[in-house]
Amino acid sequence: MKRNLSLRAGFTLVELMIVVVILGILAAVAIPAFTRYVKRSKTSEAQGNIAKVYQGQLTYFQANLERGGTSYVNAGALPTTSPSANKYAANVALWSGNGQWTLLSFSLDSGHYYQYSSPGSATGYTALAIGNLDGDPNYSTFSRAGILNSGETQGTIVNITNELD
Repeated sequence: MKRNLSLRAGFTLVELMIVVVILGILAAVAIPAFTRYVKRSKTSEAQGNIAKVYQGQLTYFQANLERGGTSYVNAGALPTTSPSANKYAANVALWSGNGQWTLLSFSLDSGHYYQYSSPGSATGYTALAIGNLDGDPNYSTFSRAGILNSGETQGTIVNITNELD
């Protein structure tokens, strides 16, 4: 009895290896793109919170000006530990227990990736967010300054250094 070779089913080893190579190439392209996408989504936290700190400084200055004051809040870095690839744990007491951040009406009630500060003086302030999304020695920095000019605060654009680091 003769066997009909056309009825054999399955793939050859070469065909399977071609599929494995194609999947490897797709993974090599997709994984870094996905990692960049995740990091970029985390940077939205910094941009949103920088805007809140900036607005808090403006609000404080206007209210302080009505009471005869002429300076911005000098809010030190919180949390005090250096940023890492790990998220800071939620700690409402850290923010609400700090008088300078309370003056800015700024607090974080959920976990976050960035350390925030806002050094201020009589002539201006800077809202800063410093993070380290990938855990390497480089930090990503988001900043926006407000400068007092003829009694009016003039803001700069958000300056971003090493956005995805």
